[in-house]
Amino acid sequence: MAGRGHEDLRRVVEMLRLDRMEEQFRLLRASTLLAELRSAVSLVQTHDTVSSGSSSSLKLIFCVRSLAAPLRDLLEAVLQHTEVGARVRRAAGEEWRQVPAVLYRYLVFRSATIRDLRQFLRKFRSLVTYMQQEHHPPRRLVRYGGGDHDGSSLSLYSTAALARNRDGLREPMVGRSELLEKMVGTLLSDRTGYRALLMVPIVGGPGVGKTRIAKAILDDARIKHRFPVRLVVPVAQDSCLERILMLMVSPDRRADVTYSLETMAKHIDRKLSGGSYLIVLDDVWSDNEGKWQEIGTVVNTMPSNGVLVLTTRTPDIASKLATMADIPYTIKPFYLHPLGQEFSSSFVDRWIATCHGDWHADELVRKIGTKIAAKCCGVPLLLDCARRVFCQPLDLQFWQGLFLQDDIGGDNRIIHPDMFQQELPLCIDLLPSDKFWQRFLAHYSRDEFFPDGNVLLQSASASYQHLPADLQSCFLYCSVFPSDYDFDVEELADLLAADGNIPPVVAKAQRKGFLQQLLDECFYPMHGHEYGDKHTFRMHKVLHIFAQNMDRRFSSILRVHHANQVTDPKVEAQSTIRRSSLIVHPLAASFPRSLLACKDLRALILLQQGPMCPPDQLRCEITEIPQEFLQSFKSMHTLSLIATKIRILPAKFIQPHHMKYLNLSQTDIENIPSAISRFPFLQTLILSYCDKLQKLHPNTTKLTLLQKLDLEGCCNLIELPRDMSKMKSLEYLNVTECSSLTQLPCGMGQLKSLQMLLGYIVSYTDGSSMSELQPLANLHRLSLQSLEKVSDLFDVRDAMLQNKTKLESFSIRWNMDGTNNTTLAYAVLESLRPHRCLKALEIVAYEGNYLPSWMTSTEPYLEFLVEVKLINLRSCETLLPSLGLLPCLKIAEISGAETVCSVSANIYGHRGAFRSLEKLTFSYMHNLEVWEQAQWSGMFPRLAELAIIQCPKMRALHMELPSLEKLILWMNNKVLYNQKGTLQGVAKTLEHISISFGEELLASSGCEALQDLDELTKLEICGCEELTCLRQGLQRLSSMRSLTIDNCRRLEALPDWLENLPSLQIIRLSGCPLLHYIPRGLQQRPGVIIYVEDCPNLIQDHLPNFSAQSSGEPVGARVNKGKEIVQD
Repeated sequence: MAGRGHEDLRRVVEMLRLDRMEEQFRLLRASTLLAELRSAVSLVQTHDTVSSGSSSSLKLIFCVRSLAAPLRDLLEAVLQHTEVGARVRRAAGEEWRQVPAVLYRYLVFRSATIRDLRQFLRKFRSLVTYMQQEHHPPRRLVRYGGGDHDGSSLSLYSTAALARNRDGLREPMVGRSELLEKMVGTLLSDRTGYRALLMVPIVGGPGVGKTRIAKAILDDARIKHRFPVRLVVPVAQDSCLERILMLMVSPDRRADVTYSLETMAKHIDRKLSGGSYLIVLDDVWSDNEGKWQEIGTVVNTMPSNGVLVLTTRTPDIASKLATMADIPYTIKPFYLHPLGQEFSSSFVDRWIATCHGDWHADELVRKIGTKIAAKCCGVPLLLDCARRVFCQPLDLQFWQGLFLQDDIGGDNRIIHPDMFQQELPLCIDLLPSDKFWQRFLAHYSRDEFFPDGNVLLQSASASYQHLPADLQSCFLYCSVFPSDYDFDVEELADLLAADGNIPPVVAKAQRKGFLQQLLDECFYPMHGHEYGDKHTFRMHKVLHIFAQNMDRRFSSILRVHHANQVTDPKVEAQSTIRRSSLIVHPLAASFPRSLLACKDLRALILLQQGPMCPPDQLRCEITEIPQEFLQSFKSMHTLSLIATKIRILPAKFIQPHHMKYLNLSQTDIENIPSAISRFPFLQTLILSYCDKLQKLHPNTTKLTLLQKLDLEGCCNLIELPRDMSKMKSLEYLNVTECSSLTQLPCGMGQLKSLQMLLGYIVSYTDGSSMSELQPLANLHRLSLQSLEKVSDLFDVRDAMLQNKTKLESFSIRWNMDGTNNTTLAYAVLESLRPHRCLKALEIVAYEGNYLPSWMTSTEPYLEFLVEVKLINLRSCETLLPSLGLLPCLKIAEISGAETVCSVSANIYGHRGAFRSLEKLTFSYMHNLEVWEQAQWSGMFPRLAELAIIQCPKMRALHMELPSLEKLILWMNNKVLYNQKGTLQGVAKTLEHISISFGEELLASSGCEALQDLDELTKLEICGCEELTCLRQGLQRLSSMRSLTIDNCRRLEALPDWLENLPSLQIIRLSGCPLLHYIPRGLQQRPGVIIYVEDCPNLIQDHLPNFSAQSSGEPVGARVNKGKEIVQD
C-alpha cells in the first residue's frame, strides 16, 4: 500500500502502541477495545497479499485510505484529553458520588469516542474478512440435504476444519461422553402428540467446549437418521437478523434472496418443512437492542417438527427467546462445567506423541505434561493452548525464562541450569495457577512461536465487553482473588460496595440483583440454591485469567509461607497496587514487611491457605496489627483479617475515616474498643465466630452509617449496646448461634432500614415485645428464636408478618430443651402467617400436633415458595403438608419426623405432582418404612437428587422418579440394601449412588438391591467402618465408570473382579489406612486412572507399575490417550 493511505495506517499503528494511549483507553474503560483495534489494524497493515495494479488492490487501497485518516484524527483527539483524564482518575479513587459538572463534557466525549472507535473496529474487521476472501481460496460450504456431511448440514466452517472435527468425533469425547449421551437421548425422545418447536439450551463459560459438543451431537449417527436437515449457524455478538437468516439459506440460493427478509424466510420455511430438522445457533448472545424480538418472530413461524439448540454464555437468552418466539416448552439448560481433573491427564499422551521439545527422558516429559495439564483446571481452551506450547520445539532457555524469574515456592531454591530439566516438574507444581498463566501470556506477547497467543484474551473479552460499565469494574475487582476461590455473593457484594463499585442507592437486599448479570455470565454455581444455605460461585477460569491480565497494575495476589516471606518478590516493587489479597500459611506469624511498599493500598483481604471454609478454618499465628502497618496505608477502606489470632485492635488509627469494610471474623478479639467510633464511615463490620468476644463498646452505636453488623456464632457474647436504635442506617443484623445472648436491646422497631434480621430473640424483659417488628416494613429475611417464651398471642399477631410484602425468607425456631405447650405452639405458628409471596420457609423444633392452616390449605397459600425445611417436628401428627401442590418448590427437607411411617398421598395433595422439585431430603425419620408409588402419573418430573439419611426402617422405594440422577443413602439398613426390588422405583434412571454408615451393607450380603441399577455409572462408599472388602454382587454393575471409597478404615484390598468391569475409568481411594492391595491387572489396564490419598499401606513396593504417590494426584501411570477437545 503506497502513498498517503500507507503513511496514515503506519501512524495509526504507532499511536495504538503508545503507553499514553493505553492509559487513555483504561480511563475510557475500553482497554479491551484497544487490544481488538491493535489486532485488527495490524492484520490490515501486515497483510502481504495485495498486488499493485489489480482492480481489487486499488479498491483495497481506497478503503484503507478512507479509514486510516479519520481514525488517526480520532486517536489524536483521545491523546489530547490527558489532563481531564487525570482528573477522572483522581475522582475514580473517591467514594461513589455524582460526577461534577466540570467533567460533563469529558463524559460526553467518552461516550461518542467509544461509539466511533467501535465503528472503526467493525470496519477494519470487515476489511480483514474481505482480504481473506479475496486472496485465499473460498471455503466450501456444506449444503442442505440428508446423508453424510457432503450433503447433510449447512456449516460455516471450512472443509479442513470439518475434517479435523470428524477425526476427533470418531471416538468418545473425553469427560463429556455421558453428557453427550444424555443430550442425544433428549433430542431423540418420543414427541408424539407434541406439535411445537423444542428448544435445548447449552450454557457455559468461554472455552468449556459448547461448540464442540454441539458438533458432536450433529455427527451422531442416530441424530443424522432422525433429522435429515441439520444446520449450524454461528451467531456473532453483533449479528443482525439479516445475517443470521442469510447463513440459514442454501449457499446456491443466496444470490437470489439477498436483501429480502421475506424471500429468505420463505426459502428457509420451505426447506425445513420437508421433515424433522435440527438447528444449532452457536454462541448466542443476549442484548438490549431488541434484535431478538425480530428473531423470535421468525423462529415462531418455523415448522413445529424441529429442534432448536442454543449454545450460549448467557443463561437468560433461552427464556427470552422462548418468550419472544412463543415456544411453550424449553428443556432445562445443560450446563457445561470444567472437566474433572482426572480427565486432564488423558491429554498428556497425545501431547507427548507430537512433542518436539528437547527432553532427555520420556518419564520426565510425562511428569511435565501432567503438571501443565493440571494448571488448565479442566478447561478445554486452556488445554488446547497448553498443547500448542508444550508441543513446540522449544529449548530449555524458554522454560528457564518462564520459571526461573523469581523465588518459586518461597524456599530460596537455587536451581543449577544443568539440573533444570529434573527440577522443572517441581517448578511447575509450586507455581500457582494464576501466576502460571500470567507468565504464559507474557511470553505470548513477546515471542512469535505461538501465532494465536491472544486467543485466551480474545475469547474472554467478548464477555467483558458485554457487561455494562458498572459491572465491568466489579468484574475486574474479582481478579484480586485466586482462580479457585469460591465467592459468597453476600461477601462479594459487601466488598464491591466498600470499593465504590455498587452505588449507595442500591440497598443491601438488592445487591445480588445488581450483580445478577455478572454472576450469570462470568461465574458458575458451586453449592447451594438461591434461597437455601449460603450459595457460592466460582469465576470461569478463562475470564479470571483475563481479569488478572487487565487489572494487573492495580490488583495482586500475595502468598506468604511460614517464614513470613512473600513467595513472589517481583510483587514487592509494584507501588501502583490498590487491592491485594494475602494468602498466608497457617504458621505465618506476622505480615510481610514488603507489603509496606504499596503506599496506595486501599483493600487488603487476608485468605487462609488450604481448602477449609469458615468456621472450621485453621487460624494463622498473626496476633496483632502493627502500628506502622496502618500508618503506611492512609487510603485503606477495606480490611479483612479473618482466621487470625488478633486479640485487640490498635489504640490509634492515623487515617480512620476512609475505612468502610472491617472483617475480623474467626479472630481472638475479646472486646470492641471505644476507638471503633473513629470509623464514622464504616459500612460493614463482621465479627462472626469470634468465640472470645463478650461485648461491643457502647461507641459502636455511633457508627451511624453502619449497614451490616454480623455477629453470627459469637457464643460468648452476652449483650449488645443498649442504644442500637440510633443506628438508623443498619440494614443487616445477624445474631444467630449467639447462645449466651438472651435478649436484644429495646427499640429494634426503630431500625426501619433493617432488611435482614437474623436471630431475633423473643423476650419480654425490659419492655421488649414482638410487636416491635411491625414497623420493619422492609424486611427481606427474618428468623425468630426462642418462640417457647411467647406468652401473649396478641403480641405475636401485632407483628403483622402477613403485611410484609418484601419478606422472602422466614425461619421459626423453638428451643428443644424447653417444656412446650403444644396448643400454644400451634396458636403461635398460626399467628405467624407470612405474606403469600414468601420464597423460603424453615420451621425448627415445633412441638404442636398440627401444622397451621396456611400450610395445609387445599389451595396453596404459599404459591411462590421455592424452599421448605421442616426440622425436628416430633409431635406433629399430620406432618407432611400438601407440598406437591406448590408450583415453584425446588428444595424440600423433612427431618426428625418421628410420627411419619410412609410417604403417601397426603404430601402430594389432590393430584399434586411436585412439578418443580429438584432436591428432596428425608432424614432422621426413625419410623419411615416405605415410599409407595402414587396412583397417578407425571410425578416428580424434575427431581434429580434424593437423600435418605438415618431412616433405619426404610424397606422400599417404589415411587417412580423418572429424572433422578443421584441417590444418597446414609444409614444402616440391611433390608433396603439386601432385598431385590427395594429400589425398583429409581432403577431405570439412577446414575449416581452414595452410601455411608452402612455397617451391614457389605458385611455378608450380595447387594441384591443395587444389582437392579442398570444405569448406575458412579458409586460412592463412605464411612462404612465394617467394610473389609467389596462384595461379589457389585460386579454386576457393568455400567459403573467411577468408584469412590472414602474413610473405610478396615478395607484391606480391592477385589480382582474390578478388572472385569468394562466401563470402569476412575477409582478414588482415601482414608483407608489398612488398604494394601490393588489388583495388578487393574494397574496395567489402559484407561483406568487411580487416585490415592491417605492410604499409607499402599507403598510403592506394592504398586510396581505405578509412579510415586502424591496426595490427591493420580498414581497410575497408564491412562487413555487423550482426544483433543476443540474450544468454543
